[in-house]
Amino acid sequence: MKDFPGVYLISITPKSDLAGKKPNFEDVVYIGMTNSRRGLRGRWMQFFNAVLGNGKHSGGKRVFSDKGHYETWSDYLYVAAMSVDCNVINPTDEDYIKMGWVTYLEYEAFACYYRSVNGHPEYNKR
Repeated sequence: MKDFPGVYLISITPKSDLAGKKPNFEDVVYIGMTNSRRGLRGRWMQFFNAVLGNGKHSGGKRVFSDKGHYETWSDYLYVAAMSVDCNVINPTDEDYIKMGWVTYLEYEAFACYYRSVNGHPEYNKR
């Protein structure tokens, strides 16, 4: 799952009991996606490096700018994700369609978030 492309939701909250639970949009502060060769794992590492102050992930840099270095937080960081099994290194026509699904799923997540919260996630630039 982690090595495939996909969509992910990030929550940063004082709640310590979100692990393993279905995400609630009220807790989500960032929605992202990746179709990169390194998959979700690579994108999460980019985000995490950014909240440590040395990364290039735009959402992670906004979090770092607002909250400071991850090790100084009293909040918890949670990630929920949905991967799409496809080959992004040597894609077939079907793989290209699946990569399009990832993009669609990200926009669907934004629409669901907007319907639920009536706005955009705090750290997504719009």
